[in-house]
Amino acid sequence: MSHSHKEHREHAPKEVSFFVITVSSSRYSKMQRKEPVIDESGDVAKDLIIKSGNKIIGYSLVPDNKLLILKAVVDAILNDKVDVVVTSGGTGFTPSDITVETLRGIFDREVEGFGQVFRNLSLEQPEVKSASYLSKATAGIINGKVIYVLPGSPDAVKLAMEQLIIPEVGHLLYLIRSTT
Repeated sequence: MSHSHKEHREHAPKEVSFFVITVSSSRYSKMQRKEPVIDESGDVAKDLIIKSGNKIIGYSLVPDNKLLILKAVVDAILNDKVDVVVTSGGTGFTPSDITVETLRGIFDREVEGFGQVFRNLSLEQPEVKSASYLSKATAGIINGKVIYVLPGSPDAVKLAMEQLIIPEVGHLLYLIRSTT
C-alpha cells in the first residue's frame, strides 16, 4: 500500500452517516396496504452500518418508479447529516429495474471501479458465478456525497457492504472532499 493511501485513511472520517433506500414495488405495495413488510436487504445494510460503528440517518422504501427513486435519493443527498446513500434493488435487467439508469444521470462522477470489483467478487460466489454480469451495480458521487446502487439480494448487499463499502467509504469521502 502506498504512503498516500495510508495518509488518506488516517485523515478519513472515522464515523460516516448513511441513508438506506430500498427500491421494491412489491414491498412498497405491502407498506401502502399496511401489511407487514420484511426488507432483508435494507436490514442487512442497516445492521452492518451500525456494527461497523457508523450511523444511520434515515431509511426509506420506494417503488420501482423513476420519480420516486429520484425524490428519495435527492432528499437524502440534500440532508446535511448524510454522507452516503445506499440503495438496494433495481439493478438487474427486468423492465422494472430502473434504479441505475435513473441515478446514473444525476451523478457528478461515476465510481466505475466499484461495479467492476463488485461483479468480480460476485463471480467468486458459488451461488452467483456467471450470473454476476447480470448486475448493473454501480456507485457515484453527487454533491460531495457517495451513493452506492446495489442489487436487492441480501447476500449481494452483505458482500458489497462488508468487502467494499465499509472498508473504503471514509477513504473515498476524504478524497472527494479534499481541497488539494
